[in-house]
Amino acid sequence: MPAEVGQKPKIAVAMSGGVDSSVVACLLAEAGYDLVGFTAWTLNGPGKCCNDALINAGRVCQTLGIPYDTVDLRGEFAHYVMDYYNQSYEAGLTPNPCVECNRFVKWEALIDYTLNTLGCDLMATGHYGHLVHQAQTTRVYKAADTRKDQTYMMARVYPKDLRRTIFPLAHAHKDQVFAYAQAHDLPTAFSKESQDVCFILNGQQHYLNSVFGPKPGPVVDMETGDILGEHQGHFLYTLGQRKGVGVAAGRPIYVVKIDATTNTVYVGDKHHLQETVFWVRDVNWLNPPPEAVFESMVKIRYNSPATLGRCESYGDRNSGDVKVTLYEPASAVTPGQIGAFYCPDDRELWGGGYIETHLPQQAYETSTARHREFPSFDEACGVFR
Repeated sequence: MPAEVGQKPKIAVAMSGGVDSSVVACLLAEAGYDLVGFTAWTLNGPGKCCNDALINAGRVCQTLGIPYDTVDLRGEFAHYVMDYYNQSYEAGLTPNPCVECNRFVKWEALIDYTLNTLGCDLMATGHYGHLVHQAQTTRVYKAADTRKDQTYMMARVYPKDLRRTIFPLAHAHKDQVFAYAQAHDLPTAFSKESQDVCFILNGQQHYLNSVFGPKPGPVVDMETGDILGEHQGHFLYTLGQRKGVGVAAGRPIYVVKIDATTNTVYVGDKHHLQETVFWVRDVNWLNPPPEAVFESMVKIRYNSPATLGRCESYGDRNSGDVKVTLYEPASAVTPGQIGAFYCPDDRELWGGGYIETHLPQQAYETSTARHREFPSFDEACGVFR
């Protein structure tokens, strides 16, 4: 049941088995909240999303003296993340599986578990971002530690789920988090961060070959139309790739186009990768922009800075598609990646969708639910201010 007025809400802490969520649990425990820690079981075997995560998270909760639970989401993870990943590469796209995992597993499924099974009011996570809960909406801002900011990965999380979420590390920097964990003797104080896709253990090429097998096709010069060689599957390539193309052209060449229907990989000079106009489809608006035509900082991949552009929204104001015209060209605007929209000062995340380089035909509709207001959590976050 929701907390009564004047009472502190009961909070479920999503535990990844890493240092960030461990520190979140410790912060909230010290602030006197009624807590339960829990972990999503997404895969079998060792690794960050598997047995190691369950063991580490359980040890932290035992250290803190809070109850611990697990939720079996292996089926959801296989469907929404792994199947999506495989199907995207088969279609010649370059997916971002972490964004889909956030939308359907780490938020939608876990929020449902938080409310309906654990009986909690809110979910706390170790993500780096800053949520500001207002009467009718939740605004998403970049974290204080911009190097670790994860708001791009939240661009497709449903607004209704963010309404039930808090980020106690909003004001923290990573070195402070490690220092706090060590000072409190948390079992995960010296854990390493994972940079790889969690379900790929032996490299992406090995994984994709195991899924699709070899599928030879031509490598074509974009300038001349000449066949320069043969590849073993278009799904092994992504736009902008230079290393591992496997053909010689007497000059530096890059993957500039992938045609999944003909299993053809096109290569060319770097200028072929420059784009100013593209589309972002099926946009999930966390907060809709003020006008149908608006300026936005647009981020086209996680590790690249956002670029200012003119945006035209089509379809429903709460969803639909957006035509983007950048003021300066960007390199390797990659279909399948997430295009995330930030306000012009690059601080607030407005939403995001899937990048396409041609005009999409379908508009999409979503709805957002309203939820009651929750108090601030400055007492839990203040240690990092």
